[in-house]
Amino acid sequence: KKTRRIERKHAFTLINNKKNSHINFIIFFFKQKTAYEIKECDWSSDVCSSDLFGFLVLVILNIATGIGSKVDPSISAGLLWLAIIFSAVLGLNRVFTHENENRCIDGLLLSPIEPESIFLAKMIVNLVFMIMAEIILIPLFFILYNNTIVGRLPMLIVIVMLLNLGFSSVGTLVSAISSGIKKNDMMLPILLFPVLIPLIAATVKSTAELLGGAGVEKYSQWLYLTGAFDLIFFGCSYLLFEHVIKEG
Repeated sequence: KKTRRIERKHAFTLINNKKNSHINFIIFFFKQKTAYEIKECDWSSDVCSSDLFGFLVLVILNIATGIGSKVDPSISAGLLWLAIIFSAVLGLNRVFTHENENRCIDGLLLSPIEPESIFLAKMIVNLVFMIMAEIILIPLFFILYNNTIVGRLPMLIVIVMLLNLGFSSVGTLVSAISSGIKKNDMMLPILLFPVLIPLIAATVKSTAELLGGAGVEKYSQWLYLTGAFDLIFFGCSYLLFEHVIKEG
């Protein structure tokens, strides 16, 4: 009996060590994959091209609305997010560029790693990409449209991050879907924008109220809607990514 207890204890120890080593490998791979994605991205060209596109959109719309004129907050909020969303879509086209070359994605799927870790790594890269673009575009917007955000910057950061989370999660999934299509550059926005309509609408509404000087209670329902969108679509994208990437 004593020998059986020792053997059973030893077997449980081996099983636990195997599980822990597998978990450690997943954590290690996730960190390495995220670091690799950030390192391999040509940030100088990707971010500059997106910022340049967004800047041109802001300038053209500023000319159309009248240079130096005061724009209604509801209109200026729409102009801001129009430039940011369009510039962010440019970055999504390159999400699976490296994996599609010589079918490198097959090697990742054959490795002992969960596809969800690949999704999280790609999502974080998209999130960083959007933040870097917004650091340039948002100050340019306030300069061009003579708007001030003094005292309301923390709430603007909350609104921006809520949109970034929803856009990055949905964008990563849709980018994986369109990566298996020949004309993926054309199909990506066609598949992406219908899904993002509730997120963009709620973000524009909350931003318009914020720029108009309203209190949080005036646009809290839009913030709740944005947060609910992020939770629902992050969960759906996280669960569906495995099936999408294997079928692609």
